[in-house]
Amino acid sequence: MIRRAAALAYLMSLTATAGDVYRSVDAQGHVQYSDTPTPGAELVHAQSLRGAPAPSSAAPVVAQGPAPAATKGSAAKSTTAGTATPATADAQRALHNDLEQVRAEQCQKAQDSYQQAIQARRVYRPGADGEREYLSDDEADQVRLNARLEMEAACKGA
Repeated sequence: MIRRAAALAYLMSLTATAGDVYRSVDAQGHVQYSDTPTPGAELVHAQSLRGAPAPSSAAPVVAQGPAPAATKGSAAKSTTAGTATPATADAQRALHNDLEQVRAEQCQKAQDSYQQAIQARRVYRPGADGEREYLSDDEADQVRLNARLEMEAACKGA
């Protein structure tokens, strides 16, 4: 999930030499970034021939596909007040929304994992031969504690 944000940052850094960046949402709701336009893709960063960002009039929104569902905190704040082009501001809002969605998903997965760990009577790990190796009570308590700490870390600020 964090890899998606890193990939976006990497794509945005490449645009200094590469070109335009397009954002699209597939049928499963996954956000994808690419340097080639696809049906339903939205131009989030335009690049002129000289390497400077293209004027906002050259960055029309192509959004033909379904828009992603709004998430908690979707009213993003621009970090570059007054100096960002509309395409950059849109890309920042999209990135913020995507990160919020990923954080919410990670929090939910951590909560589910913790609930499963505390509700299980016996905790096991898969063995080398594929069979279950049941943990001792102390080991199971440590797994539950680790799940709790991971949940708290994933849901911090949510």
